[in-house]
Amino acid sequence: MRMKKLLSKAQRGGLVVGRISVNRKGYGFVQSPSGDIYVSGRDINGAMHGDTVGVKVVAGAGRFRRRGSVQKVLERANETIVGRFEGSGRHSVVIPTDARIRTEVLIDRNATLGAKTGDIVVARLTAYPSRQTYAQGVVEEVIGKEGTPGLEIEVIIRQHGLRVEFPPAVLDHAEAIELDVTQALQQATRRDLRDVYTFTIDPHDARDFDDAITVERIEGALRLGVHIADVSHYVAWGDPVDEEARRRTTSVYLVDRVLPMLPEKLSNHLCSLNPNEDRLAFSVMMDMDANGAVVGYELFQSVIRSDRRMDYDEVQRYLDGTDPWPDEASETAVREFARAAALLGKRRVARGGLDFETVEARVRLAPDGEPLEIVLRERTQATNMIEEAMIRANEVVAAHMTEALAPMIYRIHEDPDPEALAQVAVILKEFDYPVTDVADALPATFQRIIEFAHDRPEKRLINYLLLRAMQRAKYTAYLAPHFGLASEEYTHFTSPIRRYPDLLAHRLLAAQLAGELETPAVAEMAEALEWMADHCSVMEREAEAAEDESTRVKIAQLMLAHLGEVFEGLITGVNSFGLFVQLDNTAEGLVHVRRMTDDYYELDAERLTLSGSERGRTYRLGERVSVRLIDVSVAEARIDFELVS
Repeated sequence: MRMKKLLSKAQRGGLVVGRISVNRKGYGFVQSPSGDIYVSGRDINGAMHGDTVGVKVVAGAGRFRRRGSVQKVLERANETIVGRFEGSGRHSVVIPTDARIRTEVLIDRNATLGAKTGDIVVARLTAYPSRQTYAQGVVEEVIGKEGTPGLEIEVIIRQHGLRVEFPPAVLDHAEAIELDVTQALQQATRRDLRDVYTFTIDPHDARDFDDAITVERIEGALRLGVHIADVSHYVAWGDPVDEEARRRTTSVYLVDRVLPMLPEKLSNHLCSLNPNEDRLAFSVMMDMDANGAVVGYELFQSVIRSDRRMDYDEVQRYLDGTDPWPDEASETAVREFARAAALLGKRRVARGGLDFETVEARVRLAPDGEPLEIVLRERTQATNMIEEAMIRANEVVAAHMTEALAPMIYRIHEDPDPEALAQVAVILKEFDYPVTDVADALPATFQRIIEFAHDRPEKRLINYLLLRAMQRAKYTAYLAPHFGLASEEYTHFTSPIRRYPDLLAHRLLAAQLAGELETPAVAEMAEALEWMADHCSVMEREAEAAEDESTRVKIAQLMLAHLGEVFEGLITGVNSFGLFVQLDNTAEGLVHVRRMTDDYYELDAERLTLSGSERGRTYRLGERVSVRLIDVSVAEARIDFELVS
């Protein structure tokens, strides 16, 4: 309530309210409903990365059409700061390890917890910075000595405020929950589907299974069933497990561990759709015609029993004919599923849905955490099958709730950023693509570009640049289109074990189907949807950033053993200070312009090239170059190269 009053007062005072994201160089952008507002370092006025602020906006020029200065900090995002402790005299300081936090924290000599210079610590803030003063705080944890192996991941966890341990009350509550299929089936709306052949397809190292598939022929028509773990049966609004899940909002998949949203009793056991075990589910049954159109559907809670657990790699081998099918039932079901998914995918792409051709880098670790190799995973037919089924199920649920005029949490994806698209247009022209005008383009235009790049050497770069031009998808309490999927109605319903918005969607759908939208609990949920959607979006970004940083740290650690070696790579970024080069294993580093000593290089900002003023050598995006690895900082996940002629 206090926050609402502050927001209202700020808005009445003519200020634009939003969350500020501070760049590592010191400037920031305030994200507001009306678009991003640029704030220079001198105008941040004591705000810190992640704070909710009130900004006075003025017209901008050049790159930034809207500029502003922070007038008020309405809500602080950082209660603690992770940094390097440095002691000197009466006062010590903590220098943040996160370059987006631009203030040092003064520590009184009586509040150091025994920290010594060079220790990485967590400081709890007792006073926030202003235009004239530093932040102040007390050391509440000494994580370890700078440079200690494995410390980097611990720093990432704390920098992003990730929760590691579950409170005892939450674990006790989870341990007391039991599965009672007989009692569950007494619900008039829950159906018994245990006699229908059911299977799951997941990564080979998955430990929890959110979704299962059934495929049936009903009077010649195909019925595709998507069955999602019924977490809402076990986790009620406002109970201890729910409140903890609401704080976390998502499971976080770091390079060396998983920080689950739910306690293990639920995530890996009761809720997980494990093979040969009765499980409660929420089912989306879709009847498809011969062209893949969904001509009818049913939504209901169910009891299922997975007959077989498969992973993506083995399913791909079955489909390729590399491995024999394990049994006739599996072959029949998976082949039918493959045909259904292909029809769904064809329809989605035809309406303009994007199919980015991306590569996911995963670092394989030894038991002691040492990185062994980078494993590249590309999309396959098997991964696409599950993706298409989940997308269509999410759309069906979103459309159902929209038509019912019921409160709902949606997943939306706004149009691409115009400035980023302008850069993409330059590159498309450089590579002589048939499509170069991408301003205000429909999704189908981007799909044409992706398809044109498919067999070309710059394919990875084009997909990377298009992805970077896309806005971040987010959760909202209102309906709006999803640009990347070319979908008018979309939600997240299919992963309630690891995403809190999906759990909310389950509860709201269950209430709508049962005619219980007016109950106090549902009314309270509906009232909270707006701030919970925003909270879930923010926490999702933190989780993704932590996951990415943890992978980059281990990639840097792996590359440390290759100092002095020469690699082939692709130029993925061109700036006045140098070139970013990505190796084939996805490790990316900087060739700083000061190491390009054969000439004086200048940036052509329009063509995004770096050219020598005397010899005329030009480097451009998408060009392959040879580089030598010359320096690595594991703590900063920084890799430095020099060009090899």
